[in-house]
Amino acid sequence: MDAPEGRAGDVLECLPATTAEIADELDLTESRVRSYMSDLRDYGYEIPKNDVGEPYHVESTDPGLPDLSDVEQGNDPKPESLTDRELYIARELQTGATVEELAEDLDERETVVTQHLRDLKRSGWQVYIDESAEHVAIEGDHTLRSSEHTGTRTRKANKWWEIRHNYLERRYKSLPDIQSTVASGDVGSEDWVVHMTDLHAGDYVRQDDGTVVYETAILPNVIDHITERAIDLSETHGAEYSQAVLLWGGDMVTNEGIYEGQFEDLDAWLDEQVDTIHDPLLRQVEALANRFPSVKIVCMPGDHGDMRASGTSKQANADLLVFKSVRNTVAAMQKRYNDLQNVSFEIGGARAYVNYDLRDGALTGHLRHGQDRDPQAKTSARLKEWMSTLLNHDFDVAHIGHHHVSGLIPWDGPPVVATGSPKPSGSM
Repeated sequence: MDAPEGRAGDVLECLPATTAEIADELDLTESRVRSYMSDLRDYGYEIPKNDVGEPYHVESTDPGLPDLSDVEQGNDPKPESLTDRELYIARELQTGATVEELAEDLDERETVVTQHLRDLKRSGWQVYIDESAEHVAIEGDHTLRSSEHTGTRTRKANKWWEIRHNYLERRYKSLPDIQSTVASGDVGSEDWVVHMTDLHAGDYVRQDDGTVVYETAILPNVIDHITERAIDLSETHGAEYSQAVLLWGGDMVTNEGIYEGQFEDLDAWLDEQVDTIHDPLLRQVEALANRFPSVKIVCMPGDHGDMRASGTSKQANADLLVFKSVRNTVAAMQKRYNDLQNVSFEIGGARAYVNYDLRDGALTGHLRHGQDRDPQAKTSARLKEWMSTLLNHDFDVAHIGHHHVSGLIPWDGPPVVATGSPKPSGSM
């Protein structure tokens, strides 16, 4: 099917719509709109005749895979002869992009991308149409495959996130809600709070002499050490506890594509980041569940997990993959093996905070990742931020991470605890 050019293509983008609606949208006369409808039918689009005032529509607004059968195949393609846009399209098609994705990237109609494909074929590029897989590609290495474009990598990371997130959601919906079956402790008992944040799985830190002092492979040992120290300290404290509150504060993974050139700095891809810390996090849950009458796990995504492609949901955060993966495992163990019945989850989402109960509702905890708050409250602006937070949430204790520093924030309000990262000093 030939691609509609110019205003005919604009009219196609408006469908389904009435003649009057299209005329108003494109500043055309209604007679011109009807003329363009005739042109679209000549292109091969099935647009049924309609009564006055009824919307036009096509049987399918998707013309399918590009038809390049009438284009003569050229010879000896030369990358240096391509325009910047043609070079971009050729590179992206070599690395897995689709016509639809390219149209979105270039803010053009798919028909315009198709016309570029026709030009590429005439110039000698092997444009391959795989109808069985509904796939378009540029065959041959030439010099275009030298590197994968950052936009393509981001698309692949987002697609991986979407597939895995949807899988985790489907699994969780098939499992019972994770609510602790253990009653609160006696009056006077305490809650033991463990705040772990900014693990940055997938990142690494090197000293000036090249020695690697932080990498993905050590994280299981790091998490196990934090777990052991938390339990040891609770024993040293010597109190009676009603529950442990485990705060996972975000940036559990470093993710991919957060800044230009990050792919060269990563120690592990996103799937390996998630897989590496899943088991030690589960061991942490099991250890606390064995030590305390009940365990409440409160999760807050960080900023490094954000999927930052345009049009991506605010819920698209790689930390959620970590949280939901562990949550689903716990739910399965509860259902199938009657294990970990004293564990419950609260997972934050698009908001920058999550509130939770302490001491059987007598106190309120407030968890933020911390990218939107400063660990200092000395200036009037910073003090105003924390005062506003207190007024909005009436919290009794707050925890933040992100800044890789530790200590209490100095101010006259309730305790705000900044927890550092196990990652040594370096970029956040």
